[in-house]
Amino acid sequence: MKVLIAPDSFKGSLSAIDFCKIAAEAVKKIVPDAEIDVMPLADGGEGTLECIEYALNHREGDSDKKITYKKAYVQDALFDELEVSIGFIEKEKTAIVEAAYSNGLPLVKGRENPEETSTYGVGQMLGAAADFGAKKIILALGGSCTNDCGLGMMAALGGCFYNKDGVSFVPTGGTLKDVQEIDFSMVYPRLQGARFEAMCDVDNPLYGENGCSAVFGPQKGADPEMVKRLDEGCRHIATLFNKMRTTDFALEKGSGAAGGLGFAVLAALYGKLKSGIDTVLSLCDFEKRASDCDLIITGEGSFDRQSAMGKTIGGILKRCGNVPVVVFCGKSDGTTADGIKDVIEISKGLSLDEAIKNTKQNLEKAVAEYFKNMN
Repeated sequence: MKVLIAPDSFKGSLSAIDFCKIAAEAVKKIVPDAEIDVMPLADGGEGTLECIEYALNHREGDSDKKITYKKAYVQDALFDELEVSIGFIEKEKTAIVEAAYSNGLPLVKGRENPEETSTYGVGQMLGAAADFGAKKIILALGGSCTNDCGLGMMAALGGCFYNKDGVSFVPTGGTLKDVQEIDFSMVYPRLQGARFEAMCDVDNPLYGENGCSAVFGPQKGADPEMVKRLDEGCRHIATLFNKMRTTDFALEKGSGAAGGLGFAVLAALYGKLKSGIDTVLSLCDFEKRASDCDLIITGEGSFDRQSAMGKTIGGILKRCGNVPVVVFCGKSDGTTADGIKDVIEISKGLSLDEAIKNTKQNLEKAVAEYFKNMN
């Protein structure tokens, strides 16, 4: 028997990598000669690079497609220095950059203020990736504390932003309105022709009632008045870009991702926004690795109709071919879908606190019992 273990995390209680380790050990106890391949999954949020690295570097059999970590010193969202890791697939000259390493919300806990935070460090990571020789750079957008339309990122790459007095400065969410002139002439030589993709699973435009400021600003510390100011700043930047570009990128789906980072990827880096889970599955060679399996084990904390239609499990079901899928979850609303063989609720009958406290033990027990019953 060959089994591919490809779960999402159980938010707040179990990482996707830990799920893989626990499930693999449980399967081996019951079926010692089983071949087990592991592929922890994420959809572009925090932890995405770690999951991709584990999936490629711990795969079944030999492969020359592996990730190495390269280090860089950058600035966080409040301009303090920190060391970050950039994933690099040498075989494909592809770099994977997780924006949250420098502008993640946890980095500013207790100091949240999207008028002051910057994506400058994200740009430093992209520049480092280009310097390492990457010809394709994939950016995981999720988990940001910023709302600067990606202008900080572009400043780090050589972009210049001038105020009404002709003075160059690095914009933040609160100073977008002060930008009067933009010059990107130094950006593109620095990037050495690298192509950009960003993992994006939101449809929000840059501004307006569904824009980044209105929808995500409050999660980053913005009160209603700040949301209004941030949105006005985004509208101003969109107007400036419309004088430079033939497409109104601010209205494109996903341009509001990560406080406008999606907008900068489209309008300034001429990149593409792609589904996070589809990008991760492709990077990890999911279809090839699943093709000769007898079973795929996946899971997430709460499995419902949306799970089967979207993100991680939905992505698996689209690509699994005829390989049956078993879902292990904390709780389920009874949903099933084509391709799903079984849904196993590992915390059935337990309170939320009990379920979270005992997730690891519950998963191990549930997987072991499932394979016992198979035999």
